[in-house]
Amino acid sequence: MKVAIINFSGNVGKTTIAKQLLAPRMNAPEFAVETINAGASDYSTGVERIKGKEFGDLQEELMQLESAIVDIGASNVEEFIKLMNQFEGSHEEFDYYVVPAVSEKKQQADTVNTIKTLAGLGVPAKKIRVVFNKVDVDDSDDPSRQFGILCGFHEAEKRFRLLPDAVLFHNEIFERFRVLKKTVIEIVSDKTDYRAMLREADNEADKARAVSMISAQRLAKSAHKNLDDVYNALFK
Repeated sequence: MKVAIINFSGNVGKTTIAKQLLAPRMNAPEFAVETINAGASDYSTGVERIKGKEFGDLQEELMQLESAIVDIGASNVEEFIKLMNQFEGSHEEFDYYVVPAVSEKKQQADTVNTIKTLAGLGVPAKKIRVVFNKVDVDDSDDPSRQFGILCGFHEAEKRFRLLPDAVLFHNEIFERFRVLKKTVIEIVSDKTDYRAMLREADNEADKARAVSMISAQRLAKSAHKNLDDVYNALFK
C-alpha cells in the first residue's frame, strides 16, 4: 500500500509516524517532501528527499511502486496540494492519508482544514485516517476529551475514519531518539547486556550510557506495543 502522512500543521508527529510506526511494518520506500522539516532531518538514512514542487516526478515514481511512505513536511503541504489538484485524479495514487493530530486547539483546527482539503480533492473518507498523537495515558479511554474539535467535526461531517484505537501515547522515548539516533525497533532488538555493562563499567561515562540504554529499552518496549496497536487500528 502507499501511504501519505500529511497535516498543514508542523510538530504533530509526521516524521515519528513515518519512521517509528510505518517504516518498520511496511518495509517500503520512503520519501520526505520538505524544504524545512526539522523532524525528518533526524531520520535521514534511506529516505529520498524531494520538494513539494517536484510532485510530478514523485507521482510518476509512485506509479511504479507497490508500496511507499510519503512524509509531507508542513512547509510543502500547500505546494503539494496545489500540484495534486493540477494532476487531476493523482490523489488516487495513495491508498491512505494518515493525518497525525495533537490536542492543541490550533493544531486541531489545522487538522480539520487538512481533512477538508483532502476531501475537496476527492479523497473519500475511508482513505483518511487520523492518529491521535501524544495522548496522555489517563485519557486513553476517551480521546474526545483532548480532541473535542476534531471529534466534533467528525460527528458533523464524517469526512474521515474516526478510529478510537489509533491512539499514540506520550512516551519519553520519542524525545530521546534525537540523541540516541535509533528507532523503537532498533532499541527493542538490541541484545546488548546493558546490566552487565553497568556492573563492569569503570568510568562515569560508561555507567551513564548503560543506565540510559536500560531506561530506553523499558520505554521502547511499551512504545513498540503501542505502535503495533495503532498500526493494526489504522489498517485492519
